[in-house]
Amino acid sequence: MLYRSELQYMRDIEGGQLDGWMQAIDRNLELWTANLPRARVAEVDGVPAGIMLWMPLPEGAAVLVTLHVLPDLRRQGIGRLLLDTFITDARTGGSTSLTLGVHRGNPARALYEGAGFVRTGEEDAYLYYAIPGAP
Repeated sequence: MLYRSELQYMRDIEGGQLDGWMQAIDRNLELWTANLPRARVAEVDGVPAGIMLWMPLPEGAAVLVTLHVLPDLRRQGIGRLLLDTFITDARTGGSTSLTLGVHRGNPARALYEGAGFVRTGEEDAYLYYAIPGAP
């Protein structure tokens, strides 16, 4: 599900980067595998509906690597559930700084902002966010 959701995202949001992403697939697989214990799958009626994966960074930071909900199941609260799970899991794991990056064209920006993430910077087509406050 992780691979398929990332591929879907690349096709839908960052189509111009798809070739580069495919060339880096081995690196992506290593990242996903190393952080698989921090992946969470949301289900609807026993069927996978979305996935979230995060990873710890040095000095108490955590970054949301991916959050994806299947297109037919969006806008039903699944993304917010997965995002809240990232926040809870990362803070329970000792992270005090929670961050994420999102493509400008990704409508999930509204989800992140609605959950209290604030923009901390931008670079090219990406916006960077963090959630203020201590655990």
